[in-house]
Amino acid sequence: MTSATVEDQSVCIHVTAQRKADEIETVLVRNGLDVRHCPTITTTPVLEDQDLLEVTRDIIRANPDLVVVSTGIGFRGWMAAAESAGLKEELTKSLGGAMILARGAKARGAVVGEGLETAWVSSEETAADVADHLRGLDVAGRSVVVQHHGMGADGLDDVARSLGASVTPVVTYRYAPATNTTDIDRSISESVTGRPVGVLFTSAGGAEAWLDRVSTTEIDALARLSAAGTTGLFAVGSVTAQPLVDAGLTPIIPHRFRLGTLLKKVIEWSERIQEEHVQGEEP
Repeated sequence: MTSATVEDQSVCIHVTAQRKADEIETVLVRNGLDVRHCPTITTTPVLEDQDLLEVTRDIIRANPDLVVVSTGIGFRGWMAAAESAGLKEELTKSLGGAMILARGAKARGAVVGEGLETAWVSSEETAADVADHLRGLDVAGRSVVVQHHGMGADGLDDVARSLGASVTPVVTYRYAPATNTTDIDRSISESVTGRPVGVLFTSAGGAEAWLDRVSTTEIDALARLSAAGTTGLFAVGSVTAQPLVDAGLTPIIPHRFRLGTLLKKVIEWSERIQEEHVQGEEP
């Protein structure tokens, strides 16, 4: 990705996301921001993974009672893998007889997009909320499928097993660490200078990978600057923000856990920062 050419006084936003990075840049550059790409993790699809196809065949034969869909991208990837192996029609039929729980609107959208229905959607869009819902269901002796996101299943496999269910995990993509850390390190060093800088996160895994490269001294500076609002640490939702909170930092989270709402937050923050800078220069 090519950084936008902007005026020197424009606020810089470091984008740690790999997915939708171009979309993010287009919106922010249009609003006068300098965007720099520093993906902290990469999403690796497993469409050719024979393990996924074997699990898919097992699920088709088993006709599961309940399916937990964690992410839209993961569910679509699973269906794409099934289609490439000639299994999509059978898989769709098998899932159609199950109770489907979705961990949020995007997961539900992917399910509905395949002509299936969801029995319940988490309003909080968290694994913890899904776990609470599972505990209220009678799943003892039933077959449960849990579609993982890139970092795993957030304990949902264990919760379902503890309730007496037989659990089949489905892994459709994995997160891998970024191989180029130069841009990540630059985003960290620039975020602790005291100059207005923003860092945008769209996944908890991405936030954790970024924090892994932050030193103790830098954490102290980030804690002070993020609390003051000089360094904007933007997280798309509470789950994404949690690693930052655990590190003692103060992330900025939109009231609706959506990328568009997050970008509005970034733009509002940058406008406020620039206005304060201009006022500070007035005699």
